[in-house]
Amino acid sequence: MQVSYSKVTRSLIGNGGTTQIYGEALIFDLGGKGTVYILPIRRPPTGSIIYNIYEFNVLRTFGVKNSIGSLTSSDFDQLRATKGRQPYNVDNSQLPTFVAFADERDAKTVYEIDPAKLGTRFPGVVFKRLDIEITDEPLTAKLRMRLPWLNSSKPVFQSDPPGHLRPVGERPIGFVLTKNDFFGDGSR
Repeated sequence: MQVSYSKVTRSLIGNGGTTQIYGEALIFDLGGKGTVYILPIRRPPTGSIIYNIYEFNVLRTFGVKNSIGSLTSSDFDQLRATKGRQPYNVDNSQLPTFVAFADERDAKTVYEIDPAKLGTRFPGVVFKRLDIEITDEPLTAKLRMRLPWLNSSKPVFQSDPPGHLRPVGERPIGFVLTKNDFFGDGSR
């Protein structure tokens, strides 16, 4: 994944900031036990709002305290000077959404995984932490090959039938996700 930060000046509301995230969900192969996909979004426990997770939390991981709209020149200098790998500096309530599939060939078999309970679905697997690393490696483009249904022009996830009104927070992950949720907004 790649996150780009920009300062906005002379906007209608004064100064601000924008972000653009590029790349695809992280593929976490578990050595013959299965695969977990770490999406660039966060679905909170209430399930009501899905939002991009990395933009704000990458700043915190590398010690930038200001918000995206308040980044200073020294914040940008600090980000440019950052090197190496750091533990993702947020509590577990701010981790990205982890999903897996009963059958990767069928998007409708998606299910959400609590990282703290990875061993429940994948015996012997323990999630310890997520790291963020600054690198000059190119973005990967393997997800569409791994999950070819992402290339489909048709909807691939489940939806409630017409007239069935269920609050978003009560819908399983497969009724909330879209193919776009597997990619940064700049890569869709």
